[in-house]
Amino acid sequence: MIFESNCCPDCRGIEIKPCKKLFTQSKNLLKDQNVAPERATNFLAFSARESLHTLRRNTQQVKQVFLFTNSANFANQPIAAALVSIRNQAAAELRAQGFPVSEVPATLTSPEAIAWINRRAKPGDVALSIQTDAFLNPNARGVTAFYRAGDENRRQRAQQLIDQILVNVPTWVDRGTKPDTETAFGSLAFIRQSQIPAIVLTVGFTTSPEDRAIILNRSQAIAQGIASGLGLWNQRISPINISLNGKAADEQGMIVEGNSYIPVDSLSQLALNIKRPKTARLVIHQNKTYIRATDLQSAGIFVGWNSTDRTVILRTMLPLNPNRISSIMGRGYLSKNTLEAFLQQNNPRALEVFPDIAKLYLEESAIEDVNSDIAFTQALIETDFFRFGKAVQLTQNNFATLREVGSPSETAAFPNARTGVRAHIQLLKAYASLEPLSQAIVTPRFRFIERGIAPQIEKLSPYYSSDPFYAEDILAVLRQLYQYQFARTF
Repeated sequence: MIFESNCCPDCRGIEIKPCKKLFTQSKNLLKDQNVAPERATNFLAFSARESLHTLRRNTQQVKQVFLFTNSANFANQPIAAALVSIRNQAAAELRAQGFPVSEVPATLTSPEAIAWINRRAKPGDVALSIQTDAFLNPNARGVTAFYRAGDENRRQRAQQLIDQILVNVPTWVDRGTKPDTETAFGSLAFIRQSQIPAIVLTVGFTTSPEDRAIILNRSQAIAQGIASGLGLWNQRISPINISLNGKAADEQGMIVEGNSYIPVDSLSQLALNIKRPKTARLVIHQNKTYIRATDLQSAGIFVGWNSTDRTVILRTMLPLNPNRISSIMGRGYLSKNTLEAFLQQNNPRALEVFPDIAKLYLEESAIEDVNSDIAFTQALIETDFFRFGKAVQLTQNNFATLREVGSPSETAAFPNARTGVRAHIQLLKAYASLEPLSQAIVTPRFRFIERGIAPQIEKLSPYYSSDPFYAEDILAVLRQLYQYQFARTF
């Protein structure tokens, strides 16, 4: 990087053309071939980005991606290792998307890498060089993508790369896309001498402490951004309608490679304070950020699809406060048909052995005012969807691994399914409530329980299981049940 500020720090001249003194001082930085010197004035962001529809119609689908990072003679070995890691992780992400990827050996110099690529390249292939920048001023930082001057298609592709990297690393400085003519040498060999379309991506400045920290500590996020940006080059986009809690949204979503995406700003219409799930995939299209619809399921949103009018259906899954999901006491919301259908789907033989199990849980829970959703879900976990196992046998009618008094290792047995369900419900009420039982006690260890100490399933977990993820497992299955019930209503 030859010019970052508007003036040369030595001659104080306005930055109209390259400063010879500063250019000479910077030659040493060019030796490691990871520096992309510029002579451009301050970058002005290109705001009128073309539609991805136009890009897809006018460009050939990518057949293979060549990834190169020149770290052979790099003086800073930790940075060199980080660049190789970024390349390798980006290659793995791309392969997961179905892209053929060739990783150029990192030991090759830039001219050798170009020759290596040209010997293997075929029409439809593309090349990407991942490198760092440098400048005398340590405040210079950010990510830039260089493309062949005059090629609008490549400029748009370069912009997609930057957009997706910044989605994953939002604290990075966006230095935008630049034609390779805006360098001190007037062109970049990797772009000009490669026989296939090529882009040079500079991922930060090694002379910036902030950028060094990002390169060393956020390699996976950078790689995911690179893979997402390259992945967009092959994805076809088609518009879809959006239904939010039964109402048509003002904006449209889009289908990208078989997945529904909706504008992030439309989520406010769901009347939920939704945080972006950590694994959610975001894409930028026409200066608007979209989120993959299925990634919202973990935030408590039902996601469905109406193929007739091409509408993705988003709906707040729970008709109750989300904080009440884990409450042991209170009314459940899942219907008998949902419980039976979900159980049948996961274990087709369960209802042959216990044909009334869903009905029994709904009835016994209602008698004691216990949340039937929690009770039934816990039974699914404890019995492995009524397959049972070594600790409890099917004939014991014990659906919660209840223990006998005086024998911590011996599981209880009950004369019939209703009594077994009743014992389970009474145990939950004992832990969650101080209210007296409505029926005669059948749960074995009732008198040993400290009443009311666990009103939520999370608080019950330490008393019930040594598994630290026990409550999470129950709640995960419960969310699947809610999702399943909503899906059956469409």
